[in-house]
Amino acid sequence: MRFLIITDYLEYIGGGFEPLGTLQIASVVREAGHEIKLIPNHYDECASVISAWKPDFVGYTLFTGYQKPLINLNRKLKQKFDYHAVFGGPHATFFPEIIEQEGVDMVCRGEGEWAVLELMERVGKGKDYTDVQNFWIKINGEVFKNDVRPLEADLDKIPPPAHDLFYQFPEARNAPLRPILTARGCPYSCTYCYNYKMNELYKGCGVKPLRHRSVDKVIEEISYLKENFPFTHVYMTSDCFTWDKKWLFEFCEKYPREIGLQFTATTRAETATKDRCKALKEAGCSCLMMGVETGNEDIRLKLLERKMSNEKILQAADTIHAAGLYLYTFNMVGLPGESLEQAYETMNLNIRAKADYTWVSIFHPYPRTKLGEYAEANGYFDGNYDKIPDSWYRESSLLNPQKKELQRLRPLMPLAVEFPRLAWLVKLLVKLPLHGLYTTLYKLHKAYCYRYRVMPIKLSIKEITRLSWALLFDRRT
Repeated sequence: MRFLIITDYLEYIGGGFEPLGTLQIASVVREAGHEIKLIPNHYDECASVISAWKPDFVGYTLFTGYQKPLINLNRKLKQKFDYHAVFGGPHATFFPEIIEQEGVDMVCRGEGEWAVLELMERVGKGKDYTDVQNFWIKINGEVFKNDVRPLEADLDKIPPPAHDLFYQFPEARNAPLRPILTARGCPYSCTYCYNYKMNELYKGCGVKPLRHRSVDKVIEEISYLKENFPFTHVYMTSDCFTWDKKWLFEFCEKYPREIGLQFTATTRAETATKDRCKALKEAGCSCLMMGVETGNEDIRLKLLERKMSNEKILQAADTIHAAGLYLYTFNMVGLPGESLEQAYETMNLNIRAKADYTWVSIFHPYPRTKLGEYAEANGYFDGNYDKIPDSWYRESSLLNPQKKELQRLRPLMPLAVEFPRLAWLVKLLVKLPLHGLYTTLYKLHKAYCYRYRVMPIKLSIKEITRLSWALLFDRRT
């Protein structure tokens, strides 16, 4: 059987943040003897490949806010070609009703490796496939809705992502950065995130949601990439890299000896302890990313259900800096009912934490999340998820009398944290309609911080020019 994957990941800055989950499915399918191709989401190229190669399946990964272009692309292709259209990813998992849309044949919910493989093999053998677990399947207008199968407890059974499929593209292959997934799942239940909904989806399956790959398998994957697709920096993409202390210490002991490249990783205030940070620094970590989200404790505790105080966040920030690591913080503005003064609390907390880079997004209400449902129930959001922007950076989809000021604060906040003496000026600038200027200054500052702090990498003049152009003129950043 032939499976064509159409991806929009090449549109991202740098082309290096490949769709790891999708590529793991590709690896499983290819290892079983099926044929796989990966192409970008450009209609003419898609039509040409489908016409010549005649795939049995065409697959897409959907994220809320990005789903419409891919669904529309598939609809256009299905009008001309015959194939099974398969949709997966977070949006498909928690909004499987997209199965009702024209051209959508199959929706995969949750982890898809074994589900997709079973589907392909049943179709290939001419067997009934309407009861394949994880799938909602539409045949002649009738929809078959199946439960999910248990999670894979041993992630080492899943082969590493088919990186070579993505690195066929020069913009991806030549990137100096490689993302690595060391674990799946999250033990926390933040109301704005899909992770707790994933835990609910698999509740009672007998497998803990947070699972780690073995350290040896992770290092084996990085070694393969280092040998075949040279790079200089690793980004550990797991939700909380520092959660499992035993796993972390084994990694920190083996990684510098066998890999020896700098890396960036994630943490939580609760797990950014002195011994963990010290081990990370000695292993080659240059920067830790930590969620702050808001500086208002009531919002953080009651609305976001992140059970940590400002004091705990500041303590973690001090610990990270004391270990010689840069601190990158995640933050949001435009939360349901948030005032401008409450958003200033987020700015001030980051100033007190001495964040080396302050990442700020605009909150989007994702379907079926607690915070999305709260926003809708309390009149902040009209429930039309199709109108959510395809970027965290441009505009809010919520009703808020201070919406414009909050949107202007987003690009200004990192600058205020970098230059605290100018924080007073931000409160004046948010009143002025100079968003284009603020965004340009923000992007220049972001480029500097990423280059020298977050993911310090060496770039050629050609790479600097290409990335600078993309960063300045990509509306989604």
